[in-house]
Amino acid sequence: MSQRSRNRKDREPSLDVSMMEELRAHVSVIRENERKVIATWEKILALERRIKQNEGTGSSHSATDLADLEAYYRELVKINEEQTALANENRERITVLMTLVKRKEEETPQSSARNASSRSSGLELDGPSDSPVPSPAENRARKMGGSRTSSQPPRSNTDGASETNERVVKPKIVYSLKEEVAFKRKVPGGKPEDQDWIQGEVVRVIGDGKSRRYEVKDIDPEAAASVNPFYKSSASQMVPIPPEGATLGTYEVGKQVLALYPQATTFYRAEVKSTIDGGARVLVLFDEEDVEKPVARRFVLDHKG
Repeated sequence: MSQRSRNRKDREPSLDVSMMEELRAHVSVIRENERKVIATWEKILALERRIKQNEGTGSSHSATDLADLEAYYRELVKINEEQTALANENRERITVLMTLVKRKEEETPQSSARNASSRSSGLELDGPSDSPVPSPAENRARKMGGSRTSSQPPRSNTDGASETNERVVKPKIVYSLKEEVAFKRKVPGGKPEDQDWIQGEVVRVIGDGKSRRYEVKDIDPEAAASVNPFYKSSASQMVPIPPEGATLGTYEVGKQVLALYPQATTFYRAEVKSTIDGGARVLVLFDEEDVEKPVARRFVLDHKG
C-alpha cells in the first residue's frame, strides 16, 4: 500500500506566489488597455478634425462619422470600467499580500511533513459502514493527477465528547441523488481518526427513516478507475457541499471549518483567515501548515471535521 504522507508544500504553490502571478497578469491587461485608450483617442481626434473641416466647408455631418464617434466614446467608457475593476482587485490582493508578509515576519517558519491522516469524525453516531476494502489505487495519494498528503494527531476524548453532545441536537439531513457531499471513507478494521473526509456524489438511496443509508461514489480519478469506487454511508458520516451558484454567507475570522485541499479531493480541518474575491473564495490555514491557501467558498464547510 503506497504512502499517503507527502509534503503538500512541495506540490502546491504558496499563496503569495499565486497572488503575485495574478497581479502580474492584471498589470499586463492594464497596460494593454492603456494602449487601446491612446489608439482610440487618436481615432477620436482625427474624426473630430474631419467633422470640423466639413462644418467649415458647409458640408453636412456624415451619419457614419457620428456613429463611429459614438462607438469610440463607448469603447473608452468600457475600458475605463474594466480598468477600475482591475485596480480594485489588485488593491485587495496587495492588502492580503501585505498581511501575509507581516505575518511571516512575526512568525517563525515551521516545516512539517504531513503523515498519515487522522481525522476523527464529528458524526460517528451510527458506527462504521459496510464499505468495501479500498484498492491500492484508492490508497494512493488522492491529489488530482498526483499525490496528496495528510496528517492530523488523534483528537482527545474530551473534544469528541463535546462535539457529540453538540451534534445530538441537530436533525439529520436527508440527501438526494447526484448531491455532492464530503463523506467519511470507511476502512474495515480502521479507527475513525484514521479515516479521511472524501469528496463524493450520492448515487443511490437505500431504505427509509432511521434505516436510510446511501451509496456514495468517490470522485477521485484514481478511485474511479479502481474495481469499486462506491461506499455505503449514512447521513451521520456525510456533510453536504453547496451547489454551484448558491448564495452563501461569510464565515467569521477564526472559525474552524472543513475545507477541500487545493487540487485534491480530500477535506481537512482548517481555520478561516479572511474572505477574498468578493466572497468567492476563503483564505484558510490548514492544520499543521504555516501558509494560508485560498479555497472556493462552496468547498469550505461549516463542520469541525
